[in-house]
Amino acid sequence: MICTLPGERGRNPQLTAERGSILPLVAGAMALAVAVTLGVVSATSLTIERHRLVALAEATALRGAESFDPARLRRSGSEVVAPLESSRVADAALGFLRGVPEISHHELQLIRADTPDGRRARVVLEATWRAPLWSEFLPLSLPIQAEALSQSVIR
Repeated sequence: MICTLPGERGRNPQLTAERGSILPLVAGAMALAVAVTLGVVSATSLTIERHRLVALAEATALRGAESFDPARLRRSGSEVVAPLESSRVADAALGFLRGVPEISHHELQLIRADTPDGRRARVVLEATWRAPLWSEFLPLSLPIQAEALSQSVIR
């Protein structure tokens, strides 16, 4: 027989024995939500910075591919070949990057600007990504690299 106290009529005594606080559960869920948000924000920032660096490397390689000497053009079948020189590609790439605002990328460096085969311009850029929000779980900064090839085609 279950004994009830006055005022507790109709309550289940097994349910009242399981008392606890929901506060630790809510605090844990909030900490997890903040950690996930920090991760998503940082991953998105890193992806955007990488895409911006790739676009800059492609634009720089295009400028390098346009650095051919018009006096050295030659015909090869139905195409006109524009031979490239590594020194001209490097000069064109440096000249192009001097016009890029310094605030667009952190610690931007031209690692390589040359021509691997005399027809294409290759550019390798490196920059440093900085985390927008600091967290103990994510790095504060990471080096990122982008490589691009470009070729001039004259018809």
